[in-house]
Amino acid sequence: MKFAIIIPFYNAENRLEKSVESIIKQSYGFTENIQILLVNDGSTDKSGNIADLLVRKHPQNIHQIHIKNGGPARARNIGLMHVRNDIDFVGFLDADDVYSLHMIREMAHFAEKHTQVNMMVPPFYYLDDWGSRKKIGAHKLNTRFEQGSCVVNILEDYKAIHFYIGGTFLRFERLKQLAFDESLRFGEDQLLITKMLLDDEEYGVVANVGYFYYRDMKEKGSLVNKSWQDKSRYQPFLEAVYQTYLHDSKAKFGTVIPYVQYLISYHAKLYFYKEHVYFREVLVEEEQAAFVTAFQRIFSEIEERYVWELETAQPVKEMMLSLRKSGWPVRFETAPLVDIPTVTLHKKWRPNGHAELFSDIEESRVALPEKSFFAVKTLFSTKKAVVVKRSEDQLIWDVVVRPAGTIRTAKIRLRPWELRGKWFYQHEKRKVELEYFRLTAELRQRVKRRLKLKRALNQ
Repeated sequence: MKFAIIIPFYNAENRLEKSVESIIKQSYGFTENIQILLVNDGSTDKSGNIADLLVRKHPQNIHQIHIKNGGPARARNIGLMHVRNDIDFVGFLDADDVYSLHMIREMAHFAEKHTQVNMMVPPFYYLDDWGSRKKIGAHKLNTRFEQGSCVVNILEDYKAIHFYIGGTFLRFERLKQLAFDESLRFGEDQLLITKMLLDDEEYGVVANVGYFYYRDMKEKGSLVNKSWQDKSRYQPFLEAVYQTYLHDSKAKFGTVIPYVQYLISYHAKLYFYKEHVYFREVLVEEEQAAFVTAFQRIFSEIEERYVWELETAQPVKEMMLSLRKSGWPVRFETAPLVDIPTVTLHKKWRPNGHAELFSDIEESRVALPEKSFFAVKTLFSTKKAVVVKRSEDQLIWDVVVRPAGTIRTAKIRLRPWELRGKWFYQHEKRKVELEYFRLTAELRQRVKRRLKLKRALNQ
């Protein structure tokens, strides 16, 4: 089985060679089975020279294609025009990301076993801090791989969404029927992927490999911010991408299937989650109204429950549902309070052997009911949590979603002999167990996972 890997690049001199080397070093047999197409999208730095050196070292396998700067969709389409006829699958790699050592071997084995599958994807891992110190973390969508390598049916598992082209492998014969939409500045990859998945209804997840992408905050932060400062990232994106999902789903299935509803909900949260500060800065009021109106129209076809199922902060969900309900102008509404606070639990380990447990209060709650508290029970004692309130308003866009004075978190500091026990909420009427924790064992498992990922990265 033979593979072509397309790498579009623009001014990627810092990492291009490392990305290409991760393909050359593959355990599958680079010389016999792999073609690399480096599409130089009008680079003005030294990355073109680096590509030339790689071509000279491997002239039978690596080719550089020079084009005028036209964006990733055009670069990928031109790369597809140069794929050899004997290629079975086409993979895509961003110019600053890397494959794990056995990526292509495992993809080949999976494709040979599942001959009907046209799309295969690996788990995704991010790395921060380019250099000797690397923080490795798993993408939230990696839950798809918990059962090992398998074929996912999107009609049966609507949360197994996929929309990112980096690391994706597509059968070349199937890909010949499609193309990346060159009119789009954003989302051209997820549009192609979703169209293909709605047609095929299934894809393969290959578990024992890894696609590593870099989130170097110093070097890439400005690029991320720049994408959210483009007006086409807002209302035009909703119309071109989300609206197409709705249309294609209804055209084939007669309805908006749960997969599409969850996909749109999952992706749309970014407008309120990471880069929401740019909404007011980039768009004038008329454009803000057009975005919110388009958002309301699209989400009128999405059931509320898919928003509530998202693993994101409750104020984000409340904002999404407020726009769904009221449209423009923005009228933010919080969800009704319940007896037991909605919380998100997380932990922090300290180098001195201590640890902290945090229970973030998701609701807009000013105080806990009388005689109610968060606490842990260990072998030695019961310890109550300290409640911390917000010192300033929490905003989405310029809208206050949690005012100063509301509860932000309940936290408990644990000493080395208190790292095992039960974390609970004591309501005035009943006790609710939140989690049984064994922090020492959890930390060991966390370190093992991180070491395993680092070995996979450095192989």
